[in-house]
Amino acid sequence: MTEMSQLTTYFEEYLGYLSAEKNVSKYTLDNYTSDFKIFTHFLLLKSLPLDMSKIKTRDLRNYLIYLKNDKEYQNESIRRKVNALRSFFYFLTEQEYIDKNPSLSIHAPKRVERLPIYMTEFELNLFLKTIESTGLKNALHDFCFFKLLAYTGLRRQEAINLNWSDINFGNNTITVNMGKCKKSRVVPMPESLSEKLWEYLQTRLPLSTQAVFLSEAGNRISPSITGTRFTKYLKRSGLTGKGFTMHKLRHTYASHLVLAGVDLLSVQQLLGHSDLNSTQVYTHINTQHLKKQIEKSPFR
Repeated sequence: MTEMSQLTTYFEEYLGYLSAEKNVSKYTLDNYTSDFKIFTHFLLLKSLPLDMSKIKTRDLRNYLIYLKNDKEYQNESIRRKVNALRSFFYFLTEQEYIDKNPSLSIHAPKRVERLPIYMTEFELNLFLKTIESTGLKNALHDFCFFKLLAYTGLRRQEAINLNWSDINFGNNTITVNMGKCKKSRVVPMPESLSEKLWEYLQTRLPLSTQAVFLSEAGNRISPSITGTRFTKYLKRSGLTGKGFTMHKLRHTYASHLVLAGVDLLSVQQLLGHSDLNSTQVYTHINTQHLKKQIEKSPFR
């Protein structure tokens, strides 16, 4: 067996471990696969061994330099790639495929804490109204998908994985069965969202599949299709250039909850964060908001 085929076998075994034992989503597995290809390309480019037992810590440090200088990746992308690589080497060590883990002293770039980017109420309404008024055959479908993200804070993959059986129209709740926390959580949905989902459901009866959101081929919709549609509607809304991505709809949900005075523990539960530190960033939103309110005061 060649070094490349051996490495590929190890990586496929690693993906199987992540999927079966760690419940990692397909979306994350696809990202890890992409990162793995970049790493192997680097090894080949620098004539480094494909035998992971021969990889040195300095090789991994040079890989970080390559990602930063040659590939020009941002720190957040490098963080993900480094963490994925550390996880892979940890797996190889645990399985006794290698004796020593060369990634132990490799550290990802520090995360720069930035205020979450989120849509104002006006911008969100403009975005949703743009979708609704397109007249496209999938307008109602797309309106429901993006309104769901903005009004419940679901992650994109959680929305993609949603089944009709997860939606309780009787008490307006959604049971989310997939997320980083690996536990299901129940999220309330406002009446306006419930009504739109019910309207969309009527267009799908009789149900041929439990999947809520479908591609034009009738399969569960893919992340790439939702991404393409989000970009299209964002352009139509005139909201490009503001840093909005689909994940910012989740930030929008959380930010407006905090601005409305919802306590941080409740926001944590609604978002499905396993660690309160992940939710803590939204407190800065409220601080900024309060500062702006103080500026209106005569006591300056």
